Amino acid sequence: MTRRMLTAVRNPLVDVLGHCTGRLITGRGRPQSQFDAHAVFTACRESGTAVEINSRPERQDPPDDLLALAAGLGCVFSIDTDAHAPGQLDWLGDGCRRAEAAGITPDRVINALAADDLIARTRG
Repeated sequence: MTRRMLTAVRNPLVDVLGHCTGRLITGRGRPQSQFDAHAVFTACRESGTAVEINSRPERQDPPDDLLALAAGLGCVFSIDTDAHAPGQLDWLGDGCRRAEAAGITPDRVINALAADDLIARTRG
């Protein structure tokens, strides 16, 4: 997975690394994938690829230890709900609380940017 992830985050058309572990922590569950998180998050920082903070309750991806690692390495982030229905948009607060607990300030969250700044930041 490390090689695939490094290729993806270094691609100039990729803006956000989403679902980095692919884990599901409830329901049928799925263990997180194994990869060299230090190398992947370092590449994210170097390439400007944001790390997704997935607010969906059954994902909470990345896990807290990997979120802390990415934060400590200086990554930028995108917080999303992974909503599949309108009522699930309320999950955004959970992702924001996780970011805050990891010491991630709003200036490191790309979807906290003004719309024009966010569009200017995209590489597509």
